[in-house]
Amino acid sequence: MKSKKTHRSPRKYRREFGGSIEFTQPQPTHIEFIDEEKLYGFPVHQLIHFRLQELSIHQDDKTVPPDELVLFYPSAMIVLKGWRLENLVGPLASGRIARIHAERHLGALMLGEAWVSEVLVFPEVPESAPRRCNCCCQSQ
Repeated sequence: MKSKKTHRSPRKYRREFGGSIEFTQPQPTHIEFIDEEKLYGFPVHQLIHFRLQELSIHQDDKTVPPDELVLFYPSAMIVLKGWRLENLVGPLASGRIARIHAERHLGALMLGEAWVSEVLVFPEVPESAPRRCNCCCQSQ
């Protein structure tokens, strides 16, 4: 008897919750990043640091996401583009985010809610990227 293996594409994950971000009360061990084709998972505690910045090209084209949040892990760099990404910083730092997925088309956005339109995962961290933060990792 053959067993059927079911493969869930990242597109199917999107239907299980609304919006771009899924928060959780118990701290998850991993955070999932979902783009149009793949699902990536990284241990929450391995986040080295992050950088939030405004995209300069947004000023010329209002349909382009204004924010970019770059997350640095030992084995990858993840770039999130979207709206109101500053609202992710607190939950991200406290480990309350379980899943972030890209939604290209801006839907019904709640006031104050972050919206991620693009998730880019670079498996190798560029040499110019710091491997450790400057605050708590100096003594290690």
